[in-house]
Amino acid sequence: MPKKKVPFSTVIEQTLGELAQGQCVSLIGLSNSGKSHVMRQISSSDSEDVYQKDRGRPIMMMYVDCNRAVAISAQAFYEIVLRSALERLSDELSNEGYERLQEHHENVTEAGSTFNASLAFNLALTELCEEADFDVGFLLDEFDELYAALDERALLNLRALQDRFPSQLLIVTATVRRLPQIRGTNYEDEFSEMFTPATFSLPLLTPEESNLMLDGCGVAIGPEDRRELCIQLAGGHLGMLLAIAEVLADIPPEFKGDLEQQVKRSPQPRAECLKLWSQLTEEEREHLQTLALETEAGAPEHALRHLNTLGLLRDGEIFSSIFLHFIAARTRSRQVSEEGVFVDMDSGDVWVDGMRIPVLTDLEFRLLKLLYERQDKITDKYRIVVTVWGEEYLGDVDDARVEKLISRLRSKIEPDPSDPRYLITQRGRGYKLLSKPQTS
Repeated sequence: MPKKKVPFSTVIEQTLGELAQGQCVSLIGLSNSGKSHVMRQISSSDSEDVYQKDRGRPIMMMYVDCNRAVAISAQAFYEIVLRSALERLSDELSNEGYERLQEHHENVTEAGSTFNASLAFNLALTELCEEADFDVGFLLDEFDELYAALDERALLNLRALQDRFPSQLLIVTATVRRLPQIRGTNYEDEFSEMFTPATFSLPLLTPEESNLMLDGCGVAIGPEDRRELCIQLAGGHLGMLLAIAEVLADIPPEFKGDLEQQVKRSPQPRAECLKLWSQLTEEEREHLQTLALETEAGAPEHALRHLNTLGLLRDGEIFSSIFLHFIAARTRSRQVSEEGVFVDMDSGDVWVDGMRIPVLTDLEFRLLKLLYERQDKITDKYRIVVTVWGEEYLGDVDDARVEKLISRLRSKIEPDPSDPRYLITQRGRGYKLLSKPQTS
């Protein structure tokens, strides 16, 4: 284990243990689940010390951010791997060894064909493994797109190198899905089978680990109760945790409203939900929708195991109430009438005539919520001020301010705000939100 307590300690420990046994490792996790964080921890000096203690031989871990590749090709893959090695080994190789590695990198970069690039890459790794007095670990982060596009020859080339130096050349990949799935197959090819014995899914963070992440993220979210709320709502998903922390950090300390509802209506956590949703298959979405809306029916046991592997469940339930509400809102949106205004009180989403409208401000949403709860009934300005601003503002909010807020809301929910169909004015009496559009 690394010397200090870090998030995802269990999977880091498993990975280092497998590497020390000469086994390549594949890490799986959905968007922002913490894969890059884990890969960077594995590339730390603490992790290298753990490996040396277990293996009895030092290792140089080379973090390779595949997003830095200049193209999606075998040549670009070889280039970014060798570039990452040059960056890591500048103080570890002799001058002669480093210069030869630089030369191989230049040959890859300037190669006129994939064959020549492959030859230079092979020579670079062969010399490194034969001459270095340490093992070599390549940590291929964000590997999905490159892996999907690499031709079979490039992958066989890497497999052949690892077969030649099985205990000296080690590889860790980080991807959203299992390697065979990324290439659209149900079977393991010669490259992906290297990782079969050691494929680990990233777990959700524990509350303790979430606290450690908040300590290290540099976002001041305020009092302890806000930190606890952040951890509770995130449910252990790293991206959600950081998104909620940003929201809470922007809410003034004197805020007296419902913090949980404020977070749920904010765009950052909902954007995180959308990232997760966009990576799921139709079948996975259907199982989540069943869990969200038909809790008694549940989902098949194999589906629950699969969703748990993806880090979407905790104790058999959807990991976060925010993601739960997001799923429920998307499901209900299919049932929204083609005509009328629909407000999802849980998610804060609003649809008009079947179309979702832009996010409302806090005051706009409070006003719409009041009018929606009193649909087809007149709501006077007194009730609006008390509900939207608060009773203490009765003497400060004049008619013009109320009318301006009404106008802003109309501009978002009415196709033609100058000729409103839903939010109408009853002169001298107040305002009314109609359940059916007003006809001219």
